[in-house]
This record gives sequence, C-alpha cells and structure tokens, in this order.
Amino acid sequence: MRATGSAATCVPVKLGGEGDWEAALFVHVAGPECRQDRRLLKSAREPTPVEIEPKLLAHGAAAIVSMELSIATVPDDALKFEVLLVPGREETHYQAIKLLARQDRICCFFGDNDFRVIQAQEQEIESRQHELFESIARDAFAHDSLLRISSQYDSDKALSEIVSHYSPRIDAGAGATH
Repeated sequence: MRATGSAATCVPVKLGGEGDWEAALFVHVAGPECRQDRRLLKSAREPTPVEIEPKLLAHGAAAIVSMELSIATVPDDALKFEVLLVPGREETHYQAIKLLARQDRICCFFGDNDFRVIQAQEQEIESRQHELFESIARDAFAHDSLLRISSQYDSDKALSEIVSHYSPRIDAGAGATH
C-alpha cells in the first residue's frame, strides 16, 4: 500500500487515557499522489464521509476479514482501502472486530507525511454493522477452529494468496497511483 502514497489500518486503542478500549481507524495519506486529499482533509469543515464494508474471506488455510473503506475526499474519486485482518493469528485483529460489533462509534484519524493528524472525526456505527461484525467474528473463529483441529491452519499462506490479487489503482488523470 505504501506504493500508492497511502495506507490504512484499524486497531484497538484507548482514547483519552481513562476510556474503554475501542477500535479506531488510522489513515496515512502521505505520498504526492494524495496531495489533494491532504489539502481537502485539512480544510474540511465537516467530517469526511467514510464507508466501511466488512466481509469474511473464508480461505482454505485461514479466515481473513476484509474491511473495504471508501473515504470521500475528492468528488468522484474516493480514496479506497482494504484493511485485511487475521483474527486467528493476531489477538488485536480479533479484538478490533469484536469491538466494532459493540461500540457506538468509530474514530477516524487522518495523518500526513509526518504522521501529524490533519483530521480526526467520529462516525456512528449502525446496528446493521454491529450485527455484521459480530457474525464475522463468530464465523471467523469457527472457520479457524476447524482448520486448527485438522492441522490445516496457515494464516501466512491465506494472507499471501489474497494479497497476490491486489494492485494499486491508477489515477488516469495524473498517471499516478492513488
């Protein structure tokens, strides 16, 4: 993802020091390809719309959870990300999914080249998404449990195969990836 000048992740954090753990979204818009996105994020007077579409990829070697993100910075040319979580291998990935199933909001932080926060916002998580994240967490756990029992669990293999199908999007106007 760094080749496109941007990256995104979703991890459990404790905001405000004394609060509860919650999943938060961090988006790094660093490269020259994201110059216009950074400018718009810095000058935005309202939160930037973020769509999150989670789905379970039940690979033959491990469950991978995909969170497709669409961040509407530039009209008709949203930033697109896919955060891949491996809940059977990384406890923090499983925890992030479980938190998204019950928390009321998701905090989104957008950072520039130097990781300075250029916009921070909250977005409500709808009950439909709560149910979806809960179902995904349950199904991923069940899928990986069966693979572990049969000694077929291999998260590296699953992740490598899924990632091999990705390529950066080309920005036809500028000839650069975005």
